[in-house]
Amino acid sequence: MKTKIISWLSYMAVLAFLLQSCRNDDLISPAEKETSQNALLKEGSSLSLWKEDETYIRKVQEVYAEYANENYIRSIHGTILWQYAMTMDTFNESYLIAPVVKDGKVVKTLEVFRVKSKVYFQFSDKDPEANDFFQTLVFTEREKISASSVSENKAGTITTTVCKKYILTVGYVEGAGGEQYPIQETKTICKFVEVALPASDCLGDVDPVTGECGGGGTGGAGGYNYPDPPDTDDDPCETLKNQNLSFEYKEKMTELKKNSVLSQKKESGYSESKSGLFTNLLQATSTDESDGLTVPVSPDTKGYIHTHLNDYETGDVNVDGLPIIKQPIRMFSPADVNTLMTMAEMATDGDYSQLYGTMVSSYGNYTIMFTGTASDIKTGFGTSQWREDYKNYRKLHDRWTFEKLFLTFLKDKMNVDGIELYKIKSNGIVQKKTLDPNNSVQSNDCPQ
Repeated sequence: MKTKIISWLSYMAVLAFLLQSCRNDDLISPAEKETSQNALLKEGSSLSLWKEDETYIRKVQEVYAEYANENYIRSIHGTILWQYAMTMDTFNESYLIAPVVKDGKVVKTLEVFRVKSKVYFQFSDKDPEANDFFQTLVFTEREKISASSVSENKAGTITTTVCKKYILTVGYVEGAGGEQYPIQETKTICKFVEVALPASDCLGDVDPVTGECGGGGTGGAGGYNYPDPPDTDDDPCETLKNQNLSFEYKEKMTELKKNSVLSQKKESGYSESKSGLFTNLLQATSTDESDGLTVPVSPDTKGYIHTHLNDYETGDVNVDGLPIIKQPIRMFSPADVNTLMTMAEMATDGDYSQLYGTMVSSYGNYTIMFTGTASDIKTGFGTSQWREDYKNYRKLHDRWTFEKLFLTFLKDKMNVDGIELYKIKSNGIVQKKTLDPNNSVQSNDCPQ
């Protein structure tokens, strides 16, 4: 079973200033109450203020509609407001949390986890801060509420705890001079749940969907069949095409492709967690020989994006008094391969299909994927000696393209198998790069 690192610690902050900005239960019509837990979420109809995995929310609703004991749910728990479900920055059909309303108040939350072809439902009234968050989100008049968010990472001993601070503006107060001061509520969401499933055979005292222990024979431990689970063994072409459609990924690529970024003297980049959170990469310890980045790797690391710079003046001069120009290799380095191999080495579930490294440069944008097996994982290429060997290899073959330089060095000097090179063309086409028997680079477009 593929372990999902999906996490949820708490929402922190106490609601205030709600008397004037909060609507009451009368503003939720009887029709809303009746249909909110039955009607499938339509595309784009989410009432969350953030981007959510609506595909997962709809599929969970399909499972719920097939198996749920409606009378039991409504009488014991309340009404599930699927329109406000949040997937907490995950877009791999794995997790959601939704508010549950009873007697005009959010009284608990429903969390739904997917593990392969099963989904698991769990109601909870143990997190009053989460209830308060959804109370604001649901019962504040929509025209009075706006939101922003800031992401951060907190290093952990095993992986990274992902925290996101949400700022809800729920109205304004007029000052003495007519100034408008926002009334804001700040909530911090942290996610860190090592294993989604509980140890017992029941989710809570009884299975929350049927009201029976053990899921009523629908898969055990409260698990229900999930429609069309994603294929975890995607072809790299499909993985990269889907990745290039990701709003967050495209946003980071657009930022890094700017000439102002590529013309700097230090590389820039981001790492991506398996939950889809991007974090700024820190520059490596500054030396005369290094303009690179430090890429921290944990079992939660999915990939990284970084720049390789344009030629630039170092600020020093040679013996003739001429400026010294640094000429970075605008292609993957042995250290980049080492980072990807380390990510594969730390993949505790043996699934390498989503791991990637992306290089952005004025020469082109490229991604490497690990397509080998555990026996193909080799590390130790992140040393200064490998960096010097690569630079010298380039001098010996200065007429080669960067693509041929990398692929040949990978094959003949590093003796690495299982690393594939892909170019991401400006028109969005993904192109696989390989060497033919004559060491010429072959380009093959991925199927559209």
